[in-house]
Amino acid sequence: MQITNRVAKTGTAVVVLAGLATAVVHGLPERADVAVAPTVEQDSTAWAMPLDAFVAPASSKTTYAEDLVAQPCLRKAGIDDPAPWATAAGLQADDDAADTAARANPSPALATTRPLTAALAETRGYHGPSAAGANQEGLRQWGYDPDRQAAFAALPDDVAARCWKAARKTLGTTLRGTEQTASELAQRLTYLAALDARQDDPVRTAAAGWRTCMAPSGVPDLPAGPEGMPTPSMHVSARDGDQVVLFSDDPGRAEVAVAGRDVACQESSGYRSALYAAEWERLLHVTATDAAALRKGSTRQPQVDARLDRVIARLAPAAPADVD
Repeated sequence: MQITNRVAKTGTAVVVLAGLATAVVHGLPERADVAVAPTVEQDSTAWAMPLDAFVAPASSKTTYAEDLVAQPCLRKAGIDDPAPWATAAGLQADDDAADTAARANPSPALATTRPLTAALAETRGYHGPSAAGANQEGLRQWGYDPDRQAAFAALPDDVAARCWKAARKTLGTTLRGTEQTASELAQRLTYLAALDARQDDPVRTAAAGWRTCMAPSGVPDLPAGPEGMPTPSMHVSARDGDQVVLFSDDPGRAEVAVAGRDVACQESSGYRSALYAAEWERLLHVTATDAAALRKGSTRQPQVDARLDRVIARLAPAAPADVD
């Protein structure tokens, strides 16, 4: 039986970014002066960043696709119990919501620092993509079903493992340790670059323009920059320990209106373009230690991710009509 488990990311690599942190090597700081070729084309609309192609697909989406591909093999072995419905978008949103800096994750998902888009603001406000398509409860009940577990326990040794090994080979989802390290490192560096980019003078100047533009929104505790939205007074979400908790499942009209103005003000003030340029520039150079770790990674992860989306769309049972 294969059940999705989110594994806590560990600091397996020394992470250093100029202007943010230093790693001590024989008593001296290691400089971020090794050039790294971008792995993707610049695209501010998609908020593509130089190290994106090193980042492995979402773990729950990977596991679900592997379950779907392994099912014919398992059926031949005597287990005819296919996975319930789920959607690639829902699984991605679920992973992004769990894989955050708010949960003290040193290598949060790339979505963590991507600015709000106009399309999302119009439909979801500050709530983020719907994770309903992850079908968490359905997958949990399926994975832990006693009859299913008993059937797996009755299989000869390694039969199920061979099915999943073949599925991973088909999908290209087998990650070597060095590839996992590079993936986590790329996420960590991208997160740190986003935080540091906000301190650039052009970005701070644009943030001031954004704040002026946002004044008519009526938000009483308007922050210094877009990263502070939504604010506590908006009653959209709150922090509960290491989790961000939404006050409601659906955004209200006031929230959607403020979110829409937020995005428009980011554009008109030049904040969005200034932030993108500053973040991209920071990721073009890393330390020698980080460069060595990235060289051992794989930049074929976007192709694997696209393959997972196609497989899930083709093999997964249909989702209910009311699921986003």
